[in-house]
Amino acid sequence: MSLLKKTPLFCVAECSTFLDQLRHERSRESQIAASLYFRKKLAACQEPPYELIEPIICELIDCLQRPSSELQLNAAWALTNLACGSRQETHRIIASGGVSALMRLLAASVVSEVRNQAVWALGNLAADCSVCREQVRSTGLLELLVEMLELPEYQDSDARKIVIWCLANLLRGGINQLDLECVSRLISALHSTISLSVNGEILCDSVWSIAYLMDHAAADGERIDLLLAQPGIVVSIVALLKSDSVRALTGALRTVGNIITGTDEQTTAILDFGVLNDLKVLVDSDIHQVSRECLWILSNVAAGTAEHVTRLFSVEGLSDSVFRLCQDPSPRKRKEAYWVMVNAMMGAPAPLYDHLLSGGLAQILVLLLRENLDAALLDRTLNTIRAALEDRSPSRQYTIALFRRVGLVEQLLKVARGTMDSVNNSVHHALMNTFLEQASSILRQHFGISVDDGSQSNKKSSRDVSIQVRIKRS
Repeated sequence: MSLLKKTPLFCVAECSTFLDQLRHERSRESQIAASLYFRKKLAACQEPPYELIEPIICELIDCLQRPSSELQLNAAWALTNLACGSRQETHRIIASGGVSALMRLLAASVVSEVRNQAVWALGNLAADCSVCREQVRSTGLLELLVEMLELPEYQDSDARKIVIWCLANLLRGGINQLDLECVSRLISALHSTISLSVNGEILCDSVWSIAYLMDHAAADGERIDLLLAQPGIVVSIVALLKSDSVRALTGALRTVGNIITGTDEQTTAILDFGVLNDLKVLVDSDIHQVSRECLWILSNVAAGTAEHVTRLFSVEGLSDSVFRLCQDPSPRKRKEAYWVMVNAMMGAPAPLYDHLLSGGLAQILVLLLRENLDAALLDRTLNTIRAALEDRSPSRQYTIALFRRVGLVEQLLKVARGTMDSVNNSVHHALMNTFLEQASSILRQHFGISVDDGSQSNKKSSRDVSIQVRIKRS
């Protein structure tokens, strides 16, 4: 919600008078006084008269280019606070050339306070929405911020704090294309900040900057390799899994999770830092976001190699926690816990698979089909059930008997007939025919049941399409 709403408006007459004094024809003293007026009024969260917002924005932007550092500072400060307002005001600043004017100021000014204020204003603009963020990114600000972080004057915590806060806003949502040299320099600069910061916003923004930097990194894996190759940084991030700061903790979790979406080798590398023991503790957190994030990470570990699945369930008590969370009151938590179990079922070595199946996994599959929370999860589950029946020949008869005993056949019949319950049926309406065919095929091939009448059948059907490979979720 706009920070400028629900507060008294400027006095229209007074505002018009100071706007007139802000024009470049007026004396420098008058312009400075007028810019200070708007700076203080906007800092008090007062909204200008609607009809004057655009001319105020245009004059303030013009002031950024005038030869007075005091005037530039006041104008940049006022624009910073306007950018905290409504989306309409932010978009007006951008449409009026505010981003390019602030960038020119940042590049040209030799006054650190003016430069810092320009960074602050650009950070607020980038924070508004994805469209604004792309507009700010397109100016080359990211590369300029990297250079600033390497300058001696930006080793000071206050100046560095603003730059890294702006950086976090720019990187939010991830960037698909980014020069690897820039990534390497960023990782180095952020690592030094994390190493020197015990707590506070600068630590949180640094950790989240790295997390955002690793978003979409699994596509080529090179960014993750750069992070893993930076001496000491993974140790610092993993240590934050024990942080009392929820924001720092969740940033570290997201970073670990993004690494695990990478290659099997990268997953092994991060697991070697002992993160599974930390995740075991955090998955039972009372903080919903923390618990869900842990489950997401664990589901991607379970989507890895047989070794990864074995390591996952070798952590004492972790399987009990995941089984328990499959029945959590929160549907979102249940869904993530289901993903862990379904992925593990697909990738576990035979002894572990048998242990999980007899230990309650079959009942979890019944719950999963009954709830039908997510189209991708349902598709994954049906493929996993088929794989269990086709690829586990030594224990196939036991698996069939167990599936019958826990009620899985009845749930498969509901799927095949399109009569299963669903909290999100409309989402996968277009995929329903695929699910019907998958369930029908499983019932015919492995249980001898014809879906039309639910009777036993001796007919044999052709094999379905090949089983999906394991895919980690980013």
